[in-house]
Amino acid sequence: MAMLSERRRAAAVMIAATTAAAVVAASATAAVAATAAAPVPPPPAPDFVIVGGGTAGCALAARLCAGLPRANVVLLERGAPRNETEELIVRAPLRTAAAWRTPTLTAAFPSAPNAGLRGRAVTLLTGTTLGGSSAINGAQWSEPAAGGGGAGTWGVAGLTAANAAAYYARAARTVGAVVPPRRRRPAYTDAWLDAAAAAGLPRVDGSPGVAPPPDRGSWVHPLAVTPDGRRADACAAYVAPALAGACAANLRVHQGVSVTKLLYPTARCGGGRRCRRPTAVAGIEYMPSPGAGAPTKAGDARVLYARRGVLVAAGPYGSAPLLHRSGIGPAAALRSAGIPPLVDLPVGEGISARASGTVIGRYSGVPLAWVNNATAAALPAVLAQWRAGRGGLLATAPTSGLSRWTAGAGGYTSVSFSALTTPPGAPHFFATCIPNPRSVGRLRVAAANTSLAAPPVVETNLLGDPRDVATLGACMRQQQAVVAAFRPGFGMVAVAPTRGGTPFTDDAVQAAALSGLHIVGGAAVGPVLDARLRVKGFRNLWVVDASAVPTMPRSAGPMSSVYALAEFAAEAIVRQYGGVCGGGRG
Repeated sequence: MAMLSERRRAAAVMIAATTAAAVVAASATAAVAATAAAPVPPPPAPDFVIVGGGTAGCALAARLCAGLPRANVVLLERGAPRNETEELIVRAPLRTAAAWRTPTLTAAFPSAPNAGLRGRAVTLLTGTTLGGSSAINGAQWSEPAAGGGGAGTWGVAGLTAANAAAYYARAARTVGAVVPPRRRRPAYTDAWLDAAAAAGLPRVDGSPGVAPPPDRGSWVHPLAVTPDGRRADACAAYVAPALAGACAANLRVHQGVSVTKLLYPTARCGGGRRCRRPTAVAGIEYMPSPGAGAPTKAGDARVLYARRGVLVAAGPYGSAPLLHRSGIGPAAALRSAGIPPLVDLPVGEGISARASGTVIGRYSGVPLAWVNNATAAALPAVLAQWRAGRGGLLATAPTSGLSRWTAGAGGYTSVSFSALTTPPGAPHFFATCIPNPRSVGRLRVAAANTSLAAPPVVETNLLGDPRDVATLGACMRQQQAVVAAFRPGFGMVAVAPTRGGTPFTDDAVQAAALSGLHIVGGAAVGPVLDARLRVKGFRNLWVVDASAVPTMPRSAGPMSSVYALAEFAAEAIVRQYGGVCGGGRG
């Protein structure tokens, strides 16, 4: 299993482009690189420390520094700065599969065994670079369907079903999410749309702000990709412009830094005495990330204080473990792990993780889709075209579109003619079902002496509820019908999980299912966080990322909802501290 690399990385370099838009983007990225190489600053302490430079963390940093111009904001990211090759992999949408195979960009680790998968573990992925998973995912922009558990339903004070759309829209504008023009879509997208319609999934509008159908439909999904064909992840869309503009003086970004634990204003326990519950955080303890330079040791730990507060945005696999290491979590489990419990909260419990099941078709009546042609993608002319800001094959996202196939728990299907998890070059069509789960899992509390390099132990509990097996099976059978509905000249036949469209059983579903790579919860509003996104009992400790989301939004992926939550949280904090730190802009 690929794990974090141990080699040192050079500073990030943006590939030069000739278009004006690319020149601006390169300048902004240079600002990120210049800041990233600096050591974490000594006192005076910043006003806000943000732990995690992923999807939410980057959005929070950019909005806070702009909205509070007299406040100093520090953003800490565990991943090291990217080198030129890594930057190309992140920026070129067609290189998504390469990003998943690059340990410096993506951490891959096994889940705990899943009873619903006959005891199998599955591989989990998470972004380990500035931008987080927005830097490595399919770049799909998918907002929840009507009544689909979006941000306005999570119990956050001031965030309602009526106003949530404004935060989704603000984020969509920032990342530039649009439906790609026909020339930027993978070949055969229209053939798939026709087949889906023939199989009972009519074509609908997938534009940002247009809610997907509550029942059935198929559409070309919007992408977080710039007009010149570059991925607009959270770093490129939020942090880089902020550093190059309004926040040059009050935002600092530091990469290759791992936060070991939270710090409290005074010592809370010792000498065998009972620990007292803290009500505030004073800052964080950090050290160089494993693999970011010289080997780390206990004496490398340093302290960074925060004058106003700490925002935890380390993602669904990072935020809960940080709280655990800081004494916040299930008291009995913390004690068993050798961690003195300070605050008894169900941190790590109640995660919602998606299973996936892929129907694969093989076509013989049309040429190989270019997005699956490894030879074409490696041509120097193709790279030169992309570098010059003229799009081309490297600017094409591997996924073609989405379909929603049932109401209720239901779910989505992402389709592609490009192999994301198998070697390229075969004439295959992939329809991956990602239904919403009813089963719940948890992140275990790790032992106190566990290395920071060790992955979390995640009990995803995929297909743990029998209804999830039925839901995934129904979706996969629907996609068999789509494969069968391709026009005869396409020469499409189903080859997996069964050949020729032969119906398959629930046992076959359980044998074929993998991780859907989407997870929320573990530090959710309600059980762990109050209605203002603060850890219960704390006045200045927030969690703002997918961990805070109570249930999986009914959308193809949770990225848009995480962005919307970060937009709202930043606005609320700006409003709270505007009289102290200046500003008031959202």
